[in-house]
Amino acid sequence: MTDISLLRHALMPKVTDSTGVALRLTSCILMTPTGAVISEDITIDEFCDGLKNCQSIANSSMWTLGDLLAYGDSRGDWGEMYTQALDLTQKSYSTLTQAMHISKQYPIEERNADVSWSHHREAAPIKNRDERQSVLRQAADEGWTREQVREHVKGSSTPAKKVTTCPQCGHEW
Repeated sequence: MTDISLLRHALMPKVTDSTGVALRLTSCILMTPTGAVISEDITIDEFCDGLKNCQSIANSSMWTLGDLLAYGDSRGDWGEMYTQALDLTQKSYSTLTQAMHISKQYPIEERNADVSWSHHREAAPIKNRDERQSVLRQAADEGWTREQVREHVKGSSTPAKKVTTCPQCGHEW
C-alpha cells in the first residue's frame, strides 16, 4: 500500500477548493474534501492502490469518530459534547452513538484491520471476546461481507457465499 500524505493544493495547481487541503492516495490520485483528482497517466495498479487507500480512510474514519466521541464522553467538564458533535459532523445522533458504542466494544488492540468497521458492528452482539475475534478472523480469511457476518451471528453456521457476476464477461467474484 502506498503512503497517504496531507498536501496543500499548491502542489497540484489544477486542484482548487475553499480548504486548499488534500490527501495524496497515490502519486496520481488526490483526495479533496469534494472528491478525487486523478492524473491522466494513472496505471491500473495505482488506481487499485487508490481504491484500497480510500477504503482504508473511510473505515478508519468511523473508528476515529467513535474514539473521539468516547474520549469526549469521558470528559465530564466538556458539557454538551453530543450537541456540538452533531453540529460539527452533520451526522445523526444514532450514527454518533453507534460509532462510540462500537469503539468502546473493541479496544484498539482488538480491532481487525482486515475487515471493516461494519464487520465489527455486526459481530458486536457476541459477548465472548475470543469468540468475537474468531468470527472476525474467519470473516477476514474467508472474505465474508458484513451481511455474512450478520447471518453468522444470527445463527447460520456458515453464511451463504455472495457471488457477484460481471454482466459483460461472466467473471464471478
